Amino acid sequence: MYLKEMRPYQLREAVAKGWPLLVPAGCIETHGPHMAIGHDTLIVEEICSRIAAQVPVVIAPSFDYGPTGYALGGPQDGTIDPEYNSFGLYVKSILKNFRQMGFRKIYVPIMHQGMEAPLALAFKKAAAELTFEEVLERGYPRGWWGEGKLMREVGGAIWGRVEVQPMILPGTEAGGDHAGYNETSFLLATRPELVEQDKLDDHAPWYCRQDEKLNSWTANAEHGQRMVDAVVAAWVAKIKAEA
Repeated sequence: MYLKEMRPYQLREAVAKGWPLLVPAGCIETHGPHMAIGHDTLIVEEICSRIAAQVPVVIAPSFDYGPTGYALGGPQDGTIDPEYNSFGLYVKSILKNFRQMGFRKIYVPIMHQGMEAPLALAFKKAAAELTFEEVLERGYPRGWWGEGKLMREVGGAIWGRVEVQPMILPGTEAGGDHAGYNETSFLLATRPELVEQDKLDDHAPWYCRQDEKLNSWTANAEHGQRMVDAVVAAWVAKIKAEA
């Protein structure tokens, strides 16, 4: 179910049943002459949709405007790079609202620049800060950290409620790149109308031709579907195991 389409009673029911919340996170960034600039968010949204077809979850509205560092082009190429501190505060405020809705588990799958880049770090920092703040907000005393019943009680009620992960979970048989063989194949398998491989030519950026045989030109829906299936299966198994 999509959070923004739910009525209040449906939200309360989902929370009561312990359904996790999936929060797609990506960016608006140039992905060569042949692909939609919103690829990184689009593919996470598509993966979340397919997860929802197999296991009960709620899907939150996406975070589209993630940091890019203008690493692969500027606004004239379709890339947006928000001010990092402002973005971090925005992330924290929205995650706090999600937690206050009562979701016991919130997953943030990311398909952009890795887990040590500004986008993922903004979510991890916000999650960590909210966790420690919530301990005190719930009335636990200062100095609560340590062994014993109090630590176990805090850990069970608050710890680990927000989990920031790469969309391609570790150990999954799928690969990432930037608008190359893998990402182009991902989008061909999920949103083929957003890929125009005939726009590729000799002037295509370096990242389109990272391999002589496996590149943006040779990307295909069959390879993309294998990766999609692997990614979705890994997430479904994770969610079921942690329910």
